[in-house]
This record gives sequence, C-alpha cells and structure tokens, in this order.
Amino acid sequence: MGLEFNKVVEQVLKLGHMVEALDFDLGEKLQIAVERFYNPPPLEKIRERVELVQGPTVSGYRGAVPLEGDLYEDVTGTYDAPPLPPTATVIAADGSQIYPREQSPVHYYLINVGLFVYYHGVDALADQITLPVLAFHKDHVHDRSGRVISNRTVDARRTVMEMKELGKLAWARRDSGGPLLTLYDNHLLFGVNANVSNHQTIMRDYRAALVHLHDSGAVLAGYIDNPVRSRVMIRMLYLLSLSDQAVLHSDLSTGGDLEGLKDIHLFNAVLQPGQRSAIMVQNSPRNLDYKEGPGGGASYEIAFFYLKVSSGFRSAVARVDIPMWVARDRQKVDHLHALLVAQCDMQGRNPYPYALTRADELAVVSSRDKAKLDELINMELRKKGIDPVAISAKAWSKVMARSEKRRFSDERKHG
Repeated sequence: MGLEFNKVVEQVLKLGHMVEALDFDLGEKLQIAVERFYNPPPLEKIRERVELVQGPTVSGYRGAVPLEGDLYEDVTGTYDAPPLPPTATVIAADGSQIYPREQSPVHYYLINVGLFVYYHGVDALADQITLPVLAFHKDHVHDRSGRVISNRTVDARRTVMEMKELGKLAWARRDSGGPLLTLYDNHLLFGVNANVSNHQTIMRDYRAALVHLHDSGAVLAGYIDNPVRSRVMIRMLYLLSLSDQAVLHSDLSTGGDLEGLKDIHLFNAVLQPGQRSAIMVQNSPRNLDYKEGPGGGASYEIAFFYLKVSSGFRSAVARVDIPMWVARDRQKVDHLHALLVAQCDMQGRNPYPYALTRADELAVVSSRDKAKLDELINMELRKKGIDPVAISAKAWSKVMARSEKRRFSDERKHG
C-alpha cells in the first residue's frame, strides 16, 4: 500500500504556514545583518574586540576574524573576478567508499579515489585516474579491541588518501608552467576525535599531505558547495554589535539576535555573480592547532572566503577554504578566484567546478559495483574451499541469537 496523500495534505499546509513565518523572521534578521555588514566599527575597534574574545576570560567564539597586518581585507569588501591566467593546471580529487559490514563473510572496506586533471588554455586532453584500494588485513579492518572499524574511520582514511594523491600529482606537475590549482571537495579544517581508530596517525598523515602540497607550489582550495552549516560571519556581525561589557556575558557560540541566519543568506544578498568576499580566518582551537600545533605553522592556518558562482542559469554561494600560504599571496588568490568562476561557468545549468564534477564521476562506487566486488570475493573464497553463504548464515545466526537473548531478557524484566 502506498502513501495515502489525502492524510498528508493538511500537514503539508501546516508546514507551509510555518515556512512563511520562518521566512518573515529571517527577512527581518537579514536586513539587520546586511546593515551591520556595510557599517562595521573602525578597524581598531574590530581588532580590540577580536583580542577580547581570544583572551583567557572569554571562550566559545567560533566566528570569523579578519586577517592580520598587510593581509587585512575590508570586511565589507567584495571583489570582482580577475582575468584568467593564459594557462593553468587544475587537479581535482574526490572519493567514495564501501564500508565494512559485520555480517560479511570477510571483513573489508574499499576506498576509491578519482583524480581529474584539466589543462586550461592548453590543447590537451584531460587526465583521468582512479585509485581503488581494498583493505582486508585484520589489522586494517579491526580496531585494537578486535571490532570492525567505524564508518567514520573509513571516511577519515579516505580524506587522507584524497589529500595524499593530490599532493603526489601536484608534485609531479610542479614544473608544468602556469598556476597549479588543486581542488578538494570539503573543508580543509579537518579533524578527528579519539573514537576514530589511529586518529593521531590520521592527523599526522593529513598534515604531511598539506606540507607536500605546499612544497609543490600548488594553490590548494577546499570547495564547499551550499555551506548551509557555516555561520562564522553571522557570529562576527553579532559580536561587533555588542559592547565590551556585553561580550563578557553573552553566548558567543550563537548568532545572538541574528540566530537562524546563515552565511549563505548574507552573501547571497551582498555578492554579485563572480564576486568573492574578503578573506577571513575562523577563530577556533582546531585552527589555532593548525597554526601552532605539531606539524603546523603559520602557513597552515586555514582561511576562507565566500564566492558567488553562476552558470548563466542560476547562481549559488560557495565557501572556499584556503591555507594561509595561499591567502598571503594575492596572485595565487586571484588565480584561484578566476579559475573557480570559469570552472563553474563550464557546467551548464549547475554552477559547480567542472573538474570536481568529473573527479566525483570517476570516484563513485555504485551498488552494482559493490555487488560485483562481493561476488569476486565470494568466488575467491570458493576457490579456497570456503562456502561464503555458510559463513554468512553462521554469522547472521549469531547476531539473531544474541538479539533474541536480549529481547527475552527484556521481556522478563518488564513481564
């Protein structure tokens, strides 16, 4: 039996009324945010406020702060797309995975990284590379307690692999002439907690990959399409609206009277297609660790800007993360800005970097691919005289037996 829509219509109408009220509230808040954006306090006052929230008596501020010294850009600034460089090499990486399953006859996971190399201004075919890695050794698929590793651990390992392969390709093409742009499809301010297996090794390898990219002379950017969770600029506008005394007693982890607004709302209103915002950094302990922690340095603090891209049919606001070695080089920023606008313009109706789209197509592992891989593994087991169906049935019976015991125990408790 399908969904009875006659029973849902009234609920949909209620949803519509709620959205209307929400949009009205955000409209008023957006107007306030735009007014604050265009009328910030003097730079000296902004610096004082930033020093105040970074001091030991105030904590919890995770908003944006301007760049320091000669790198400072006006927080209200909007920057048109500069001219394209005559030639450039654009390398994009993306990945997908098959997670390990407890019920599988053999525990394994797969990471598939797709790399697409686009040559701008050069009459050359793009390079397409796929790198599938099948992990099956018990030390790789199980944690120290012998349990199958979590999906988050696989995700973290995929991130490191993507960044490592970007570094290898960038190093191989470091003398290709023209700007060398490397694109990663996510935030650059990567971090994992202790629940991820071998988390310290993962972070060390990730930072080593950043160093490799830096040494190659690459322009590295993390591209975040539709950054609906980002509210760092909204938090900054709230912070700048407070008195010094109010700062000491306010919850700076929120947007205050602008709560509910997101950065994309603000920059959709103030940016024109092709324009970027000022470059900022995000105030957070993790970013400070990138700057001052082991394996870090001033070049590895993560900055960002917002960019309004367009395909000619529709526009979208993206967040672009860049390491400080890119942020402090105006020519690198200009090349990145121009090439991203051009890449998004190539996509027809979808304003998204062409190279990242193609990398995603190379990396994707379909359900059909997964089924075929499972069958290949089962065939290999049969060659060794092992019946994978029997193993799976035995494993599943154990799961069912354990679940039945728990259910019976629960019934006794509540009976």
